Amino acid sequence: MTRLLIVAAATVTLASCAPGGISSQDGTAIPDTDRQCFLSSTITNFRSEGDTTTYVRAGRNEVFELNSGFCRGLSSARSLTLSGNQACTGETVDIAISGPSLTNENNSICRAQVIRQLTQDDVATLPARLRP
Repeated sequence: MTRLLIVAAATVTLASCAPGGISSQDGTAIPDTDRQCFLSSTITNFRSEGDTTTYVRAGRNEVFELNSGFCRGLSSARSLTLSGNQACTGETVDIAISGPSLTNENNSICRAQVIRQLTQDDVATLPARLRP
């Protein structure tokens, strides 16, 4: 019984040390209530701007912006898969891409951060070639 109480107390103590939220790129905290998420399995389309920025359409017609810094072959990728079941703004995910290549040189796994969910107005202002 004493051992159970010690384990419970240690768990509560460790949980109180956990960070309260996720930080954005500029270091400000993103409250959990402001985070938008989507399920990776609901991605229906994507478009990339160069090898750094990707816009994915997922869920119920929601569009999210992801930034990878640099991901070789992203601009010519034919398919894109995200790691994990869910991706939320402020989180970092692994993206696996495959593209046209005879030697699989455009197949990459890169890290990207989910930057934001775009509003319908934001999507409308994107150039047509970038709208997923």
